[in-house]
Amino acid sequence: DLDRAAAASLFAKNPALVQMMQSKLSSLVGKSSGYIESLPAPVRRRVTGLKGIQKDHAKLEAEFQEEVLQLEKKYFAKFTPLYEKRAKIVNGQTEPTEEEIEAGKDENKEEEETEKTEPAEDSTSTEPAKGIPEFWLSAMKNQISLAELITDRDEEALRSLTDVRMEYLDRPGFKLIFEFASNDFFTNKTISKTYFYREENGYGGDFIYDHADGDKIEWKAGKDLTVRVERK
Repeated sequence: DLDRAAAASLFAKNPALVQMMQSKLSSLVGKSSGYIESLPAPVRRRVTGLKGIQKDHAKLEAEFQEEVLQLEKKYFAKFTPLYEKRAKIVNGQTEPTEEEIEAGKDENKEEEETEKTEPAEDSTSTEPAKGIPEFWLSAMKNQISLAELITDRDEEALRSLTDVRMEYLDRPGFKLIFEFASNDFFTNKTISKTYFYREENGYGGDFIYDHADGDKIEWKAGKDLTVRVERK
């Protein structure tokens, strides 16, 4: 689901550009170059027949995309309990079972050697680490397309990100929900963004991105990360 989050983030950065590109492409579909009109009548007739075949292909592609979506929803329901268990472990609400730890062991000997040579945890620390600190920030920074978008200032706020969830909509589209612990930047406990696709499929049967709606971020005084401070 992180790949989906990455793709959604890229859309969110410039939805106007995506709409402009789609509008431009739509205007080009079916636009004549004059070539077909120059062909002999029997050849034009064959080309028209190919267009009819393409329409049938587009219908099947639309059916395919719809079935893929339903399959995604089916397995998303199966994935959800795993995501919920992950969130509890990440946020220190529970510990993984011995079976889960055993299943997660890497067979790579080099990694095992690294674990053996890691320094012991500082025994002078008064509070042991809870869960997996900065799990989501680390996950995002390890995803190339997201890492390029995260600034040093963003990192400060993303350290308090505790979970990322996704929900499908009743219509084509999905919602991303970001949960945060208390932090110095905003008062929101959750920030969501909903991505809508057009009701009708594209020329090739694919879903077409339409627009996105996001929650208003309630920034604390002087902490708005979207404001750039320039010093002269």
